[in-house]
Amino acid sequence: MEPEKVYYSIAQVSQLTGVSLPTLRYWEKEIAQLHPKTNEHQTRFYTTDDIELIRRIKNLREEQHLSLTAIRNLLNNSRPQIDRRQRIIDRLTKIRQELVELRDLM
Repeated sequence: MEPEKVYYSIAQVSQLTGVSLPTLRYWEKEIAQLHPKTNEHQTRFYTTDDIELIRRIKNLREEQHLSLTAIRNLLNNSRPQIDRRQRIIDRLTKIRQELVELRDLM
């Protein structure tokens, strides 16, 4: 398995998460917690925490059918048990993706 990178480009994040570039840019404007680092050229640099947040937002949108307003409120008023539950869901989703990748290699 490859070692984790420190920063990822927006294209890499899009590929890793399945979220389009325009959607990532839109989410950055709408959700304050999603704020990748940028350089003087406005190039975005995402961390693994940013990627996990994007996966969480994607899950809330697709699986739980929440609006961005609801997600923003949830993230702003997040309770520990909600965070824990979401971390478990995110981890299981990641494990499932890894299992699918392993299956495809066979």
